[in-house]
Amino acid sequence: MRRYSILWATMVFVLLGGGSIAFAGTNFIAGGQGTSGGSWERRNSGGGFNNSGTLWATRVSHCAVRLPNGNTFLAGGSASGGTWEIRNSTGGYVSNGTLSATRDWAFTCSLLGNGNVFIAGGGTSPATWEIRNGTGGFVSQGTLWTSRYGHSASVLSSGNVLITGGFGSQGTWEIRGTNGSLVSGTSTTGIYLWSGRAGHCSIQLNNGNILLVGGGAGYISWELRNSSMTLISANYTWASRDGSTCTKLLDGNVLIVGGSWSPGTWEIRNSTGALVSNGNLSFGRDGHQAELQTDTGNVLITGGTTSPGTWELRSATGALISSGNLNASRSAHTQNEQ
Repeated sequence: MRRYSILWATMVFVLLGGGSIAFAGTNFIAGGQGTSGGSWERRNSGGGFNNSGTLWATRVSHCAVRLPNGNTFLAGGSASGGTWEIRNSTGGYVSNGTLSATRDWAFTCSLLGNGNVFIAGGGTSPATWEIRNGTGGFVSQGTLWTSRYGHSASVLSSGNVLITGGFGSQGTWEIRGTNGSLVSGTSTTGIYLWSGRAGHCSIQLNNGNILLVGGGAGYISWELRNSSMTLISANYTWASRDGSTCTKLLDGNVLIVGGSWSPGTWEIRNSTGALVSNGNLSFGRDGHQAELQTDTGNVLITGGTTSPGTWELRSATGALISSGNLNASRSAHTQNEQ
């Protein structure tokens, strides 16, 4: 059985009116299957334990976004699908509230340039979106062009949100503006992907192009598109990828980790999609998370269904630096650099 986690395109910083968010080299790791669903822990950029605590609500397959003020916005999940909460930079409780729609699993949350959060799709509300501000307050809501769950969402350099694939609409994409309005991606603008994708990852590269990897019918492929979503090239991945993570490294390459078909492997691809290197992980990873550590350029990989209680730290070349145990077993959890 394939498992799908919420996949995030990792960004070094988010532009906000010409400024940027500074990260402190700490990871906020929250929720997950089993007894860890109601807990969080913080780890430094080397994997070392900082502190831990309890969430306001149990969360599994939820989403989490680091806000411009350093707080973390968490929403939904299979145990608390209609709720959100905000935690501060040390993990402390700030506030909570109710979403406009229930979002149990396979939805996405994206931080917009204005500090709002764009929430889209999901297994229980697949055709809807809503926007929340930095305090969790409701901004607006609407309907997606098509139903989506197990899709991917990436914030583009234009500030718009690219939404691709998902069950029921694996071969399509749409772009939404910061107010949720449809920018492009209709039946008249060439919406179709090179391959159907669900449980895949997508990420905008330093040159503005978008790399999509694995998932669904395209589990053994990647495709490269420009910012207008015109196809540039497509080819096959080194290993089958479904539910893998894609992390953009400081040198612009992308580290692709694990997934249900090839949980024990990683590969690095450059801005043309070409293979740079590949290798084996210390532990199988599916339903895991991987986050760039902006103070070192390394990637901290945590949890997953086959190795839920572990973490490993890898360099920009994929080499293992260190590994260890989490405070709690975690899969279908979230991880954000603070």
